[in-house]
Amino acid sequence: MRIAFVMLMPMIIGILFNRLDIGVLASSGALVAGIGDNPGTIKIKLYTQSIGAVFYFLVVLISQLLLPYTSHVVSFGLWVTFSGFFFSLLFIYGSRAVSISTSALLCIVYACSFQSHDIFTNTLAMMSGVVFYGIVSLGLWRIQPYRVIEQKLSENIKQLGEYTDLLYHYFLIKSNSPEKKQKLNDILIKIFEKQEKIHATHEDIRENLFRLRINAKSFSAKGRRMTLIFSALIDLYEQLISLNIQDDKLIYSLEKSGLKQDFTTGLLNMRLILDGINWSINLHKKVTITIDTSLLTKFKEHILNIENGSVACRDVNVHALKHVRFIFRSFYKQTQIIKSIINGNFSNEKTTYEDLQLEKFTQEYNYNFTTLKANLNLRSNIFRHALRVSMAILLSYFICIALEIKYFSWVYLTIILILKPVYGNTKNYAIQRLQGTAAGAVITLLLLLLTQNVYVITFLTVICIVGAYSFIPINYKVGVAFVTIFVILLIFLEHQGSDNWINIYHRLGGTAIAVIIAFILSFLFLPTWEYKILPTLISKLLNYNLNYFKKLTFNLQHEDKLSDTEVKLARKDVLLGTSNLSSSFQRIISEPSLSKDYKSDIYNIQTLINLLSTRISALRTYTFTSQKNTITETDNRLIQLIEQTLTNCISLIQNRNPGEESNWLEEEFNLNLNNQSLNTYQLKEIYILSQQIYNYVKKLKEFHEWKNSQFEFSL
Repeated sequence: MRIAFVMLMPMIIGILFNRLDIGVLASSGALVAGIGDNPGTIKIKLYTQSIGAVFYFLVVLISQLLLPYTSHVVSFGLWVTFSGFFFSLLFIYGSRAVSISTSALLCIVYACSFQSHDIFTNTLAMMSGVVFYGIVSLGLWRIQPYRVIEQKLSENIKQLGEYTDLLYHYFLIKSNSPEKKQKLNDILIKIFEKQEKIHATHEDIRENLFRLRINAKSFSAKGRRMTLIFSALIDLYEQLISLNIQDDKLIYSLEKSGLKQDFTTGLLNMRLILDGINWSINLHKKVTITIDTSLLTKFKEHILNIENGSVACRDVNVHALKHVRFIFRSFYKQTQIIKSIINGNFSNEKTTYEDLQLEKFTQEYNYNFTTLKANLNLRSNIFRHALRVSMAILLSYFICIALEIKYFSWVYLTIILILKPVYGNTKNYAIQRLQGTAAGAVITLLLLLLTQNVYVITFLTVICIVGAYSFIPINYKVGVAFVTIFVILLIFLEHQGSDNWINIYHRLGGTAIAVIIAFILSFLFLPTWEYKILPTLISKLLNYNLNYFKKLTFNLQHEDKLSDTEVKLARKDVLLGTSNLSSSFQRIISEPSLSKDYKSDIYNIQTLINLLSTRISALRTYTFTSQKNTITETDNRLIQLIEQTLTNCISLIQNRNPGEESNWLEEEFNLNLNNQSLNTYQLKEIYILSQQIYNYVKKLKEFHEWKNSQFEFSL
């Protein structure tokens, strides 16, 4: 809405003064600045927007000086090639740099489409739009500094509800139709994808909320409440991922104990509670939904009946049932805290989480030359990507010159948007962009056949701008369709009387040429194959899990506890590593020339590591919520074996000699299962998983794809 507003106002003013051409130029500048803007504190926004404005000014000015109609055909080709390399290389500085770099490259597209050859007027008009956007963006931040954070919190709660819904459908299929393995795998992949999105939202909230709190001289009550809600959401998410619906013993026990229906009802109830909280935050209303905990009583009665023998349930894992009840209880507790905070009657809001050292949870950006210099080699993924982008731009430029193709700007635009650092991402974006562009072109043609009224077209353009930037983060294909519509409509407004069919033809032709070039170069020119960094990702994630496990067990074994900051930092690393591995897996399975068995085993080890993380998270849930945590000699022995096994896994991956393999002797663990504590039960499950992961690592090392992996590859 903000981008649509700052684009609409210059066009309206241009229409009023009969200078729509100037209005469209200013709108273009506002769009460029909007794309380059990221949420953050006012200091960060002012800094990044100022740097961005300097880049936009230089790119627009130099591009016009070297445009082909000035007889600088070769010079312009070298300029766009250099720009592609330089701004793609800036990706090493993080997401803010990516946004500014993309906007700067977009300025070249606009420079190529300027109708007037008046360099001063074009530059001034476009920069006025950049400045106008900056004033509106910073002004709105001053009025509502927490609005973006509210939206992100609401988005996170919505994602948690969708995650719970996926757990529900996975459980139903696995319990009713276990033979549908492909469908189960599809849902499990969606679960991994949802974990990745949840973590990305967490990072956005940390960057905005924690930095706002760190930089503020005094933190408002609203900001404090948001910090409490976010902290509770992290704990709630950890409890959700501790719900091991992939555990066959859990599903069997729920069915045999007669608790299957209550379990599914509990999952649906979770979704309803999260939806209610989500809408309350969005609409600034009190939470009215009732958090019904009667399910806990049913679970407790069933478990007691099984334990005392009044209900005959053969081979039922009582600990699995206790674990489910524990997770439900923790979920209700956290949602009740969130409800109390939103409704303004949470009495502990001034003390809860106040000991966290927030600055340790935010990302430090090093915008220095040393970082750039360290990436100027072929080991750097971003450096290879920058070379690939520049080569694609140079190749497309000379193809367009040789074949006298007049829509190079469309080819260039598509290349800078779909060519990604890894092959898998390039493939996905290219396919979706082709589909979205074709759909948008057809819709635009129909619109222009129906009407060419300037006011109607302006209104439709605004609608499509809102649609584009609403859908791009959610559904890229639909977002691209909206982008295609509003871009062609903008060209129509700026070049009234031009052939609309030609504009659509140029858009489709440019997209097709760019997709072909991007595919060829991503496959042949310094390709970056995701599978080559898989061992590094697995090693990092196992190391994060081991570190988290050590901190949790330290608190179990010692009265002198580690600080909450240390434990939660370790947890953050686990969530980050899980997200990275999940997103990497999605790209790996789309890469050619990988054996089917290798892909299958990658999927299996990812599932096992995900289960390991959930088991460790469950262990924290027990230690965090229980007042008394007793630890036995059996527990100490299990902790030692788990640490030894995970350490051996990491050594094996890193081509170091692993230590002596840990062996669990059954006679060491001859206790009655039902007499064990939840801690002992969970530790035994973690040990079994760690052994399975170790065996899979040994198997994966025999694949030629694993042997060809580059352990020194820069992430």
